[in-house]
Amino acid sequence: MGSAFSGALDPNSPLGSAAVLRTCWTPKDLKEARVERAIIKPLPTPDTRPPLRLAPESVTSRTTSAPGRSIRRVALPDGQKIIALTFDLCEQAVEKTGYDGAIVDYLRAHQIKATFFAGGKWMRSHPQRAMQLMADPLFEVGNHAWTHGNLRVMRGEEMRNQIVWTQAQYEILWEDLQKSRCAINAGAQEMDRIPRLPRVFRFPFGACSAESLQAAAQLGLDAIQWNIVTADSVRGQTARAIADTLLNSAAPGSIIIAHANGRGRNTAAALAIAIPELQKRGYEFATVSELLARGTPITEDTCYELKPGDNKRYDKLFGNGTGL
Repeated sequence: MGSAFSGALDPNSPLGSAAVLRTCWTPKDLKEARVERAIIKPLPTPDTRPPLRLAPESVTSRTTSAPGRSIRRVALPDGQKIIALTFDLCEQAVEKTGYDGAIVDYLRAHQIKATFFAGGKWMRSHPQRAMQLMADPLFEVGNHAWTHGNLRVMRGEEMRNQIVWTQAQYEILWEDLQKSRCAINAGAQEMDRIPRLPRVFRFPFGACSAESLQAAAQLGLDAIQWNIVTADSVRGQTARAIADTLLNSAAPGSIIIAHANGRGRNTAAALAIAIPELQKRGYEFATVSELLARGTPITEDTCYELKPGDNKRYDKLFGNGTGL
């Protein structure tokens, strides 16, 4: 059985359109293609092109849940056992990463809600997959910066572009989908069910600054960290080890980080082990925005993996984070 979560949200917070998803893509279109997991790195020439539109045309008046702070988990009312699965779709300027459809197939088959944090360049490289995730009522698509920039290292316009360009690219794809014959056939009101812009943001490398936290808040984006690390991107990681991490660490209000861009190792297999057991323990699954709507965010004024300062090594290892 899938999650029974049906958290009450603001009526102006659409979740997706089953009609658009069903009309625009066949089950075969949605299904995993193993070749899509492949990562091409390095590209013959780094892709430094901006999106066709440098800023979104839509204007949001949304107020974030915790302006200027990063959200690590959510405190829930007693008796509520809800957790958020999140998957990063990262892509630097020097590569084209993949799409792990096995993860998405499993979530759809078992009606498990999740949030995908997609880079702007990744969405441009994978437009059909990005639009499928946007349209699916099970999923939320968040902003994961343009080319995985380290927003603790970047400053000013360069830093803001990583966030704003990704909002713009999402909006471009939303409009492309809106104009498609299949979406029109799905019904005039159906596209209004799909968010026009992301509402949540994840810092690449889990690295932020006061300036970049404020930049995200100014765009109405909740800055989402995590409190459980699957380590699915670690070479040699096993499904059993990932599942054990989830089963040993899960608590109400947890936010879990994994990868769906071809860099997660055995992630789908781990979900097949852990999710049924978590459901037996009474856990339900929600998108990040749904989780936030049900409780109080637990926040920090900085960003890290599991303890303050533990990701500062990335500044030296990866510089601005884009691969350039």
